[in-house]
Amino acid sequence: MLSTGKLSHIEACPECDLLIDTAGQVKEGYVSQCPRCLGVLEHPQRLSIKKNFICVLTGLVFYFPAVFLPILKFTMLGNTEAMSIINCVQTLLTTANYGIALIVFFTLMVVPLVKMILIIFVTTSLYYHVKTHFLAISFRWYNNLNAWGMLDIFLLGVLVSAIKLTKDAELEPGWGLYAFVILLLTSALQAQLINQKLLWNLIERHGK
Repeated sequence: MLSTGKLSHIEACPECDLLIDTAGQVKEGYVSQCPRCLGVLEHPQRLSIKKNFICVLTGLVFYFPAVFLPILKFTMLGNTEAMSIINCVQTLLTTANYGIALIVFFTLMVVPLVKMILIIFVTTSLYYHVKTHFLAISFRWYNNLNAWGMLDIFLLGVLVSAIKLTKDAELEPGWGLYAFVILLLTSALQAQLINQKLLWNLIERHGK
């Protein structure tokens, strides 16, 4: 039977659930992979916390233009209308589509903003060695909200609508579209850069 100390070094692969002994420390710049599915277990990088912070802060700067500025401008029969994310929510509310309006508001506006605030709080607290009991719960909520982000799906919907409308209307991209693409790219890059194991280890060390 394995002792409690040995069990603390056993981890399940996040991809295939294979139990792996992770007693050895992975050096900076090296990659630890699962021997069965080759999934990445750990990839420690220099200044990963600082890179995460810069990435999320860039996304936060472009969040407000992405939400409030027009994403597309439609010109049809001499009439021009601009569409932004906040306009979409208002239009859904005025047409009594309250459920869809709530989903769009929650997944496109609330979730990305709360996720950025949470990860900024976690990374700045760890970087400056601020001891707080809220680190673990904040990072756990950040991970829970990952399943509710719909930025990429919204962009796909915009592209499909734009393709269908090209024959009947003149379309012009707005500044909000550029801000939205940058927000989406920074969100994807931050998800790739984040080192879950490193952050959890630091939270365990400093979050008391």
